[in-house]
Amino acid sequence: MTRVSATDFKNNIGVYSDAAMSEPVIITSHNRDRLVLLSAEEYRRLTGTSEGITEDDKVRITRGLERHRNTIMELAKR
Repeated sequence: MTRVSATDFKNNIGVYSDAAMSEPVIITSHNRDRLVLLSAEEYRRLTGTSEGITEDDKVRITRGLERHRNTIMELAKR
């Protein structure tokens, strides 16, 4: 598994994006693991979904929209 600092990742995003197609890339910040970059295929395998958005995601999004409906409607009027 590749481990890279956030700065190195930012400066070489293409290299590490390509690397993530074959193995996860751990991105660190201040010597601590912060993020993991992995291929969409590996993400789907791990989550058991064929699409990026699951039914649970859709439910959470719908609930969030319902909670913020008034704000969204007010912003839409502007």
